[in-house]
Amino acid sequence: MIEFRYEILTEDIGLKYNKQVYLGRDAVYQVIREHMDDFTDWDLNPIDNSHMLYGYNKHGNPVKIGFKGDFIQRIVIVKKELGYQRFRAVMAYDGHRYAGYQVQENQLTIQGELTRVVSSVNGVETLVQGASRTDSGVHAKNYVFHFDSNKSLTPVRWREYLNYQLPNDMLVKNVEMVHPLFHSRYDVFSKEYSYKIRLGEKDPFQIYYEWAVDGLDILKLEEQLQKIIGTHDFLSFCKGDPDSSVRTIFDARCKQTKNGLVLTFIGDGFLRYMIRILVYTLVEIAKGNLEKDIIEILEEKDRSHTKHMAPASGLYLEQITY
Repeated sequence: MIEFRYEILTEDIGLKYNKQVYLGRDAVYQVIREHMDDFTDWDLNPIDNSHMLYGYNKHGNPVKIGFKGDFIQRIVIVKKELGYQRFRAVMAYDGHRYAGYQVQENQLTIQGELTRVVSSVNGVETLVQGASRTDSGVHAKNYVFHFDSNKSLTPVRWREYLNYQLPNDMLVKNVEMVHPLFHSRYDVFSKEYSYKIRLGEKDPFQIYYEWAVDGLDILKLEEQLQKIIGTHDFLSFCKGDPDSSVRTIFDARCKQTKNGLVLTFIGDGFLRYMIRILVYTLVEIAKGNLEKDIIEILEEKDRSHTKHMAPASGLYLEQITY
């Protein structure tokens, strides 16, 4: 049973109450006090051991709560009949033919293909939302997306329809019914990416799936990679001007394979091109072409030493955790 006391709310808590959004502990607690009947007797559970809790209040309204440690950081409550079933799906795709995940005019995209097929089955234009806006040429092994439907189709039938109509370089691994407030993007707790580096001469059959590099000091690369673990301002490693460039990296590691290296990055989120810029910079340091420490570059908060990025071919979205 959740008790919405003032002291368990984070200072930056957000509340979506129907369509109205409230920000900050004082504003949110005021709404809770004024509508206490809607904030009592919540029956909540995680989905697949997620860090979010989903359920219903005593009136049968769908609700969810997000946490930051032991404190409540996000609350959503909808007091209307939603009238749909939400489905969550996990897929793999070879991204080298696609202009990234997000729909773009006159471009072949992952979201475009998913929307085409789901809309065809539903009989109406249907928005398909994904966990991450992967770049052009980036691959995914366990990408998560969700969509809504009024059709009386089982998850098994949805998977069959999707795989029958999608291109052969996409595979839907699993489809399941989920709580109506589950969101594949906003409910993410962490993402795991890997980057494949081939040591030495390129393999022409793998040019869309790895980056060929030579002359690496692997020990130096591993040493520098470890330094990005933790919470940092990654403004030096992104494109554009994000609202916030602070991200937390939970783990970063390097594994040697038969033909090269696999770099792994696990974090609460990643900025645009952040991993590719990081990989290129790490490689330049490890080759002796850049006489800088990764911490120095982080502290500079500009791209004077990070103007280039590794090719998209080696980047894979491995796993999404909720």
